[in-house]
Amino acid sequence: MNIRKILREELSLIEDENLADYNEELNFADCAEWTAEALGLIGAFGQYQQESKCLELINGKARLPLNLYKLSDIRYNHQPVYWSNNSSATNYACSNCQIPVCNNDNCTYTFYINSAYLITNIIDTPTNICITYLGIPVNEEGIPLIPDDPMYHKAIESFIIHNLDYANFRKGKITDKVYAESKANWAFYCPAAKGAANMPNLAQIEAWGNIFKRMTPMRTEYSNGFRNITKRENFNF
Repeated sequence: MNIRKILREELSLIEDENLADYNEELNFADCAEWTAEALGLIGAFGQYQQESKCLELINGKARLPLNLYKLSDIRYNHQPVYWSNNSSATNYACSNCQIPVCNNDNCTYTFYINSAYLITNIIDTPTNICITYLGIPVNEEGIPLIPDDPMYHKAIESFIIHNLDYANFRKGKITDKVYAESKANWAFYCPAAKGAANMPNLAQIEAWGNIFKRMTPMRTEYSNGFRNITKRENFNF
């Protein structure tokens, strides 16, 4: 759901005597930035979408997508590309990512991230490198999209109001009790939204069960893109 719709439908329903002042102060650019910040603070895996793109490498360097959150996989000529060192993986990797780290000098292809760019040791140029990543859903205007879930609506709403109340509190326009209430609302709805997003569906529960009940470990699934790891294990006796 678009932040513009949230602002029209959700904020207009809040019965707060201080909200009347917000009508003139609301700035969609600020609200879009706060929305992206709130989504990052909620941080549920399900709120991101998995995307695949092939980036053009020029002199071993490529610009990353604007909506990139975390890298999930990266390959060049169907071969894995390794993090250049452990610090790069620690700073930019995520718990759901399966990109290996180069622990010796024998890795064919390595990379690291510098700001908005992907830096590799690939000297062939120009060429393409393919990545799979978790991205923030955005619309054609670049405005972040909100999961269509009531808890997310309330969480984004409460974070925007919290930021507005903080500015007014610093200016002495509202009391500390009003600001404390908006702060408490955000503290409640942030984990509530994350919990709602992380609730597994039946298909996910069955897939997890197939992984945990597996008697024969699948040690080479990385090279297969983990396509078979959630399949039920069969035995022929």
